[in-house]
Amino acid sequence: MIRGHRRKTATVDIFGATVRGPAHVANGLPNQDAWCQARTGNHRVVVVSDGMGSKPHADVGSRAACRAVVDAVRVWRRHPLAGTDVLLGLVHLLWRARIAPRAQEDCACTCLFAVIAPDGAGVAAQLGDGLLAIDDGSSVSVLSSRGVEGFVNETTGLGLTTRLAAWRTAALPLGSRSIVLCTDGVSDDLIAEKIPEFVDWLRGEVRTKREPQRRHFLARSLREWPTPKHLDDKTIAIACIGPLASIRKRGGDQSNAGRRR
Repeated sequence: MIRGHRRKTATVDIFGATVRGPAHVANGLPNQDAWCQARTGNHRVVVVSDGMGSKPHADVGSRAACRAVVDAVRVWRRHPLAGTDVLLGLVHLLWRARIAPRAQEDCACTCLFAVIAPDGAGVAAQLGDGLLAIDDGSSVSVLSSRGVEGFVNETTGLGLTTRLAAWRTAALPLGSRSIVLCTDGVSDDLIAEKIPEFVDWLRGEVRTKREPQRRHFLARSLREWPTPKHLDDKTIAIACIGPLASIRKRGGDQSNAGRRR
């Protein structure tokens, strides 16, 4: 991403949904996932966070992560020479400020986000499990370095580590089409080789609906998740770059694309 350099402004459309999992509904517990989108200056931000269920303030931690990322980007974008490591450091500091005076370990959560500049380039980052997939216009890549079937399978997050090396990051090249962020309540039930079809379903069938129908449709799809005996909270957010006309179908059954049944 080239900050401070003028290029043609890209169209960016961000939407998402989060729902309580059946286990939290049955036990009267809050949704421990959170997501948000924001504009800060001429940049767009999308964040997804999953509060760790064993922690007493997991829901506080995930909501604070979303706000901390937006706050961090607001500061970072004013300093064009500051690298991604500075942005990640700000996320940690501002998250700690937002959860105070609670203990960090009591609010532990994952954090996945993307920052998109006016020209459509940007940066994506992930700490902990879940899925962050990038459609660069020719293929879909997953921001992951380990795990079964290409997914991250490690327990880490804000409140559990302060090592910047624990983050996985990627530059969003010019021409990127979509960035999809999901908590593990979704990603654990996706088939790795079917992720491109899942991205197409979100970008095509879901995105083309009008608001608020789009949001309701996605939330209903999460509540009616086809994996038997699923229990977790579920969150999906997607940033689509470019006009609706640029949708590409990769084939297959788009109604349950990529999901285990």
